[in-house]
Amino acid sequence: MSSLFKTFKGVYIIAEVGINHNGNLGEAKKLIKAAVEAGANGVKIQVRDLEAVYTKAVLDDPLKAEQGTQYILHELKKAHLTYDDVKELFDYSKQFTVDFFATPFDKKSAYFLKDLGVKLFKIGSPDFTSLPLLEVVAGFDLPMILSTGMSNEKEILQVVDFLKSKNADFSLLHCNSTYPASPGDINLKYIPVLEKKTGIKVGYSGHERGYVPTLTAVALGAMIIERHITRDVDQTGPDHSSSLTIEDFGRMVADVRKVEESLGLPAKNYNQGEKNNRITLAKSLVAAFDLKAGTLLTAEHLDVKSPAKGVSPLEIGKFIGKKIKGDLKKDDYLFFDVLENSETQRVQKYDIKKTWGIVGRLNDYNEFLDLKPDLIEIHLTWRDLVGYESNHQHVHEQDLVVHAPEYFKDQLIDFSSQDSSVTEYSLEMLQRTIALARDLAVNFKGMKDPRGPRVVVHPGGHFKKATLSNKEDQYKLLKKNLKSINSEGVQLLVENMPPLPWYFGGQWYNTIFMDAGEIAQFAGDMKWGICYDTSHAQLYCNHAGVTLSDFTKKILDHVHYLHISDGKGATQEGLQIGQGDIDFEHIFTLLSKLDVGFIPEIWQGHLEKGRGFKEALVSLEKILKKVGGESCEIHK
Repeated sequence: MSSLFKTFKGVYIIAEVGINHNGNLGEAKKLIKAAVEAGANGVKIQVRDLEAVYTKAVLDDPLKAEQGTQYILHELKKAHLTYDDVKELFDYSKQFTVDFFATPFDKKSAYFLKDLGVKLFKIGSPDFTSLPLLEVVAGFDLPMILSTGMSNEKEILQVVDFLKSKNADFSLLHCNSTYPASPGDINLKYIPVLEKKTGIKVGYSGHERGYVPTLTAVALGAMIIERHITRDVDQTGPDHSSSLTIEDFGRMVADVRKVEESLGLPAKNYNQGEKNNRITLAKSLVAAFDLKAGTLLTAEHLDVKSPAKGVSPLEIGKFIGKKIKGDLKKDDYLFFDVLENSETQRVQKYDIKKTWGIVGRLNDYNEFLDLKPDLIEIHLTWRDLVGYESNHQHVHEQDLVVHAPEYFKDQLIDFSSQDSSVTEYSLEMLQRTIALARDLAVNFKGMKDPRGPRVVVHPGGHFKKATLSNKEDQYKLLKKNLKSINSEGVQLLVENMPPLPWYFGGQWYNTIFMDAGEIAQFAGDMKWGICYDTSHAQLYCNHAGVTLSDFTKKILDHVHYLHISDGKGATQEGLQIGQGDIDFEHIFTLLSKLDVGFIPEIWQGHLEKGRGFKEALVSLEKILKKVGGESCEIHK
């Protein structure tokens, strides 16, 4: 394997300036800068000593050569750069985070580039069989990339054997050396074949119009992509017509990254978005009609219906032929503990020294009261706000936290939007939530803070596509809009957000309330607390390349409530404790002096009678005991 793949992770994208600078040094610099801005990892030119490349007879009288040679030699002379020009471009490129290198077409140019200090070499298709040149470059002990255009398979295998005998550090590029290349001739299926036959990583050097075949090459495993760039495809010259404009090159880079991301791993990825959609769209086993205790179940007694909040229909065979120990009503979900001789799930008691709670919906939170939590978080839907009816018949001993809906009238709320209509319905949602929280508070006698229940709200700042937003304006609008709310009788807490949240069953892009410094600045300016979601924070830290430890330290003084769950990568949120990237012992050590209350916010934790919540609480109990010590109680 080439050392290039050890130092660079992902698809390595080369912008081939080649001779598209037309011999103009200023144009070459513009192309280099534009390629860097478009996202290239490497920028390459071509270097020749024409006297070393062509016979003296042809140089003296090009008319002695074929039409093709006459044309190309004329263009090469027009676009020729001296060694001093190349050195100037090499020095110019140092201001950028990019690999600047070149294709030498002769040994003299290869030695020049080595002395210049380039760290990577490209061998073009015309020199793929030039063993003397290959031997020189192989001797530099630097990574080299070779295009295989114009060579047949026998020649390719011969050259590979030669380079292996020289212990060369090299990779191959599948290539069709026609300009532009016809889609029918590109033959991308050869990429994995060539890789298997040689044991060498194979990329793709493309000369097609557009870049669909380039994306296909990435999907087939190409880890190096090379494309020519130009400022105008209609210029005269051998490579412009098969090049990409800077704009198209930038779009290609972005699309390559999307393809690269979507390829994932060679395993089934059952992600959090799918799990959430499964509840909504899939089905579970339910009673087909009212059933009496002792009923011997048959297939006719069972049905499958949405939402999928119970046992999977795949388990139907484990119920047929078994008796139920209690009555079931039509559409009751089936769980294994309804069967005779199954163990009745005991009520778990937790020895947790910090204030903890359980999250539920307005119509089901009472199902978890037998766990004896210190607090209940009620996560509202917008329809709860519209159809709410006050009821003070049931009094609870717990503290109350209310989580505002993320939607109102099936539209995403956003307090940082420039769209006044979005702001209007977002503010309406929050004002309704506050009114409902005030009313619910009468039923909860465990609240110790006279300011009333905490209300957790998402700030907004999300888009369907990756967007360069003006975050300063977004934060100004967020502060302005939230200050306009009548929050008497509650405590508003804004929750930190993940970079790629799940909305409407799909992935969106978030822009604000992710960076710890920005969050701390907001909380300080507003003199508000925040809801610290550990999973959201870990996803952002993974995305931004920062540590969760540093993130936590920066926001610690502003944390008034905690959502605890694990997170992995940039999208896998709400994972069970221990299934992601978070070092909970370290994080709870940082949080040791806080007792502001937490819930285990495990995705689908409420299913199967809170199985996920209970599993998380067992893990958290062990972690908190290991961290040690009674926490001092802090109410901010």
